Amino acid sequence: MTIGWFWYSIALRDRYMKETNVKQEKEKENNQQNIGPLLFELAGRFLQACLITTFYNLLKSKDERDLILALTLAVFFSLSFQVQYYTSKVVWEQKTWNYFIIRVGEQFISLSTLSITAYIFVK
Repeated sequence: MTIGWFWYSIALRDRYMKETNVKQEKEKENNQQNIGPLLFELAGRFLQACLITTFYNLLKSKDERDLILALTLAVFFSLSFQVQYYTSKVVWEQKTWNYFIIRVGEQFISLSTLSITAYIFVK
C-alpha cells in the first residue's frame, strides 16, 4: 500500500489523474466515500502477500533462500492476475495503454517487494 501511495500521489499523480479522467475537486469530494474500496484493496493485498509467502515457503529448497524463485513468483502473480485484469480494462472499458502501464507497473513493483520480503524473512 505504501508503494501504491507513493506511485499514485507523488511519482505519477498528474499522469494517472489524466488517464483516469479524475478532476482534483471531485477527488476531494469523494475522499470520504473511499474507505470501502480502500479496505477491500487492503484485504486483496494481504491475500496476495499470504499467497506469495506460502508458495515461496512451499517451493523453496529446504533451509535455503532462493531469490530467483521469489522474483519468479512476482512475475507469475503479475502475469496471471494483473496483466489479464488491466488488459480487459483497456479492451472493454476503453482505458488507455498508458493507464495499463501505470497500473501494471505499480502492481509488479509491489509484488516484487512482497517477494523480496518473503525471501528475506522466510527461512
